[in-house]
Amino acid sequence: MLSKEVFLKQITILKVFYTRWNFNDKDATQMNVWYQAFSAVEDNDFERIISTFCRTHIHAPDSPNEILMILSEEEEKKWMNPEQAFNHVRDLIRDYGWQYGRKDIYSGVKNNPALLETVKEFEYDLRELTVNDQFIPKRFKDAYAIKLKTMCIKKRDEKLRLAASQPAGAIESKTIGNALPYEV
Repeated sequence: MLSKEVFLKQITILKVFYTRWNFNDKDATQMNVWYQAFSAVEDNDFERIISTFCRTHIHAPDSPNEILMILSEEEEKKWMNPEQAFNHVRDLIRDYGWQYGRKDIYSGVKNNPALLETVKEFEYDLRELTVNDQFIPKRFKDAYAIKLKTMCIKKRDEKLRLAASQPAGAIESKTIGNALPYEV
């Protein structure tokens, strides 16, 4: 759970870093909405994503989701990029052949749900794949990239939902300074 002190400190960092940011930290509603968006994030993760956001974005965030996308991008980096994914599938097809090695090919991608879904979707195209074909690889990579991004956003949301469902005790029942819905 995100502590009040860390949240306020990081909002201050954003305000100092983005001098023209139209964020009103005196508005209790705005503070509550932003805090609730991040409440399930751990303190050290919140500090890291704010730091990453400041290093990688020229403009101030328009919404908390813009900052939360960093968690999805970090999850995405744990998986094969589209080029690696296509090369992996192509190598499996070369090693096993599509007709007789289909089970081995599916087994070789089963640990990556986005890749498995893409292979199933492109099953017919992959069976007909030739060395000179450039259209199928591009479509495959594009489809995989979309599925990977969607999968990572779902994983991020699932982690945040699980963290938010953990009991926080009496902390959330009080209000301090009309800005945040809890007291430490």
